[in-house]
Amino acid sequence: MNILSKNYIKRSFDKASKSYSGFSELQNEIAKSLTFMIQSDFFGDILEIGVGDGKLANLIKFSYNNYIGIDLSLNMAHLFKKNHPKKYSIVADGENLPFASNTFDLIISSSVFQWFVSPENSIPKLINLLKDKKNMFFSVFSKGTFWQMHEISKITGFGSVLDLKDKLFYENLGFDCKMVQYTVYYKSVKDFLHSHKKSGARYTNQTTFCAKSKFFEFCSMYEKLFGTQKGIEVTYVVTFCKKA
Repeated sequence: MNILSKNYIKRSFDKASKSYSGFSELQNEIAKSLTFMIQSDFFGDILEIGVGDGKLANLIKFSYNNYIGIDLSLNMAHLFKKNHPKKYSIVADGENLPFASNTFDLIISSSVFQWFVSPENSIPKLINLLKDKKNMFFSVFSKGTFWQMHEISKITGFGSVLDLKDKLFYENLGFDCKMVQYTVYYKSVKDFLHSHKKSGARYTNQTTFCAKSKFFEFCSMYEKLFGTQKGIEVTYVVTFCKKA
């Protein structure tokens, strides 16, 4: 992933800003679980990375002095500010932030760090922004997410899946982690892909150009192998991390 990829991610979320709230139910559930990990009642200065429409900010129960939210997408940053007018909203890259060391009492982020180019470098830099080098909590989509799609893509040659880190990767950065698997059922493969697109999560760090026949083959095989009475099965693997 490089600067061109970041621009693609930014454009994807800019385009999805109007539809994101209606197609991110799972992200809301993940954000809620993340808040349960935070035990303190008060933090002075808070930084949230990748604010989106403000799901995580809606759910926090603790009090604070200042809440700064950043997002790579201008449209998402505007949406956050609209939903949370008393909080600060800044357009910035979470891997290149304009803040000095020892600035924040808490850093939080939900369903964002999978987009980082160099998490092995940028996450330690984020820790350095904390006054006590602790109180950082995040959730991140991890290896195993969309494994069904990955298998069908290998067979049919249609589509691709973002290369994700596993739980051990984040543990090696000094975090206490737990992994949770979610299974979501969609009416059809087309419904799944449409929902995925509308949530803004489109980048996969691979480029594929396929004929329509490949798409139809992909849909047919997915439904044949992973279709159930509840709908087609889609797996999401999420790692919850804390440095407390």
